[in-house]
Amino acid sequence: MSKLQQWFNSLETDRPFETCKVCTQLLPLAADSWVVNKHYHRSECIMEYAVCEKCRDSVSNRFSDPSKAAIRDFLETNIDWEQRLLDWMALEKPEQRLDNCVACRIPREKTEGFTLSAHFRQDGSLIDGALPLLMCSGCVATITASLSPESQKTWQEFVSEHFEGPDSDDINLGIF
Repeated sequence: MSKLQQWFNSLETDRPFETCKVCTQLLPLAADSWVVNKHYHRSECIMEYAVCEKCRDSVSNRFSDPSKAAIRDFLETNIDWEQRLLDWMALEKPEQRLDNCVACRIPREKTEGFTLSAHFRQDGSLIDGALPLLMCSGCVATITASLSPESQKTWQEFVSEHFEGPDSDDINLGIF
């Protein structure tokens, strides 16, 4: 297993995620692919999960069209994807793509927090493309602030249904 993939292992088991957080099915049986997201605050992982594509789509389809457009606009306006992919291909070590925020380029160690995201195939291998990536909490907060109140509520419901805590006001578990 590559060092890049190890970033996306569950901290509880130190192994790849096995089940979808939402439907609880074994990931290879639940869908053709899944996403792993890990949210860090002050270098501590405060939330981590894998969600199959069916469950991810079920949640994201509940977002309003203006919210989906705002997310798309941020990703298209604030990230030069062509340059990022070229930069990533030139890295000595693939895990270095998690050294900086994909949008503002702030180094990971200088952030208040960050989110990691990766996309996996049914066989458990990493899908290389726009993901995996790291986005700092500031950029995540910008995206979250652009969401409609209804979409923000959808995300808050997802978090409250599937996770205990954190309930600290200084932790932004923004959508991503």
